[in-house]
Amino acid sequence: MLHHRTAPRFCQPLAPTKLLLRLKTRRREKQHCQVVYEDRGLQTAPMHVYARTPRYLYYQAEIELSRPWECRYFFRQEVEGAGPVYFFAGIDGQGVRPFTYRWTAADIFTVPDWIYDAVSYQIFPDRFYNGNPANDPPGTRPWGEAPTRENFFGGDLEGIQAKIPYLKFLGVNALWLNPIFASPSNHRYNTSDYLAVDPVLGDTATLCRLVESLHANGMHLILDGVFNHTGTEFFAFKDVVARGASSPYKDWYYFHGFPVKSEPRPNYTCWWDIPSLPKLKASNPEVRNYLLHVATYWLREAGTDGWRLDVPNEIEPAFWREFRRQVKETNPQAYIVGEIWHDARFWLQNHLFDGVMNYLFRDLVLDYFARRRFPISTLDYLLGLIRLRYPEAANFALLNLVGSHDTARVITAFQEGLAGLPGHTGSYAEAITHLRPALILQFTYPGAPLIYYGDEVGMTGGPDPDCRRTMPWDPRAWNQDLLNFYRRLIALRQRLLPLRRGYFQPLFTDDGAEVYAYARRLAGEKVIVILNAGDLTQSINLAVGEMEIAGGTTWQDGLSGRCFEVQGGKISLPLEANAGAILVSC
Repeated sequence: MLHHRTAPRFCQPLAPTKLLLRLKTRRREKQHCQVVYEDRGLQTAPMHVYARTPRYLYYQAEIELSRPWECRYFFRQEVEGAGPVYFFAGIDGQGVRPFTYRWTAADIFTVPDWIYDAVSYQIFPDRFYNGNPANDPPGTRPWGEAPTRENFFGGDLEGIQAKIPYLKFLGVNALWLNPIFASPSNHRYNTSDYLAVDPVLGDTATLCRLVESLHANGMHLILDGVFNHTGTEFFAFKDVVARGASSPYKDWYYFHGFPVKSEPRPNYTCWWDIPSLPKLKASNPEVRNYLLHVATYWLREAGTDGWRLDVPNEIEPAFWREFRRQVKETNPQAYIVGEIWHDARFWLQNHLFDGVMNYLFRDLVLDYFARRRFPISTLDYLLGLIRLRYPEAANFALLNLVGSHDTARVITAFQEGLAGLPGHTGSYAEAITHLRPALILQFTYPGAPLIYYGDEVGMTGGPDPDCRRTMPWDPRAWNQDLLNFYRRLIALRQRLLPLRRGYFQPLFTDDGAEVYAYARRLAGEKVIVILNAGDLTQSINLAVGEMEIAGGTTWQDGLSGRCFEVQGGKISLPLEANAGAILVSC
């Protein structure tokens, strides 16, 4: 069975003269697939496995053409012990008819080039570092005290700037800040003024200095855009409260009567029925124009590098189309990432965002590495389905997270998951041990790995507000082994181009041994990753036939420094429990 359609899952233009093609086949051993295409005669390109289901394989190839906008092609399959099979679009009076795919510039999904190389770091500004005690709000609590939903600790933009040396030491090169605009709360998702930095964080000049310093150090900064709702201190809402139906802003929200009331129940639509978060009517042209002004204002005024969009699925898609157009006109390299917790096909296939927060990735990481809800072959299968859903360029622009300000800390989540498994205690040490192969996956997988501040030093905490504790700055409070592990993974990702820009090739899974091997390929370069997620040391024998690797070559594990030679068509290596290897040709 061979299957191919000229549809996004199987055909994706990557450039005017570059096309990605996929072929679906039945799953069987020792088969090889090629795409044969017309380009000054017939040319062939090998296809490699891209994703696997229990019954099928998806092969992939990228081809370069000498002429743009059109490609004619067919497929060739070879199965050991049988003759070649050719797969065409059909047969007509002229004979066999190849597939023909045509595209335009509008069909090419592009993302900012820098996001391919990004290792991202999320900062909750009030909890990162207090760089200027003079702007602390009244009642600021001592650093390190238990967080509540209401208290402040004095973290600010000057604090972030002061810690740029630490961020460079860690190796991250992109920051996402939770909201920084004027607001009465510590989380600032109830905006009072979109055009002003909250005074307890700094001002516009402070933000500009921060952006300039980050750029000078090779880092990008994206801001949190909360455009679905405002706070009750926002000028338009306050005007309606004061003037009722006579206010010129009465159609900026969804009011159900006047005067405006918040008790006992609000008579206006609000986010999750929280009275302090009235929902904006983005379909109103005045509201839309105001928000679009905000979207481009900070790109121009402070030189920021994009937006993380809060609950964008609650705003009409037409707004985001215009948002994208204006943001990209202002800065074509601005990054737009949506907070979508589930399937994001609609938002990505329709070119509304560059990427999304990859909560689906987080769910799979926790479900396998912390909870063992399915075998490791199922992890491979489910990750492949996600890759197949989205434009390939978007897969590289996903924020691959394992924790955020909206979830329990990753170590705590691992503790809770392991505590429910037979033979496990859910201790802190056990959680760290089982987290390691999950982190190797996070930092070697397509997309931008996202670190929630403090995870790298071993912070713990349950759901909001406990996951928003202050960052400990005494190195004696850090898990130094974990921090060094993060640094090694980040350094390897930054050094090895295939880990940032190469496409994914699954190699094998072993459910009994809990081992997963895959490669990242970019042109002639390859990096092989092997994970041992089990509690026993394993002897790995990795056949390299599909990898086109010559015998006698030597490969080094970037994590341990050990070297291994290809002998008898395989790489043999021992792999400790809950560990991994990242193999690079010497």
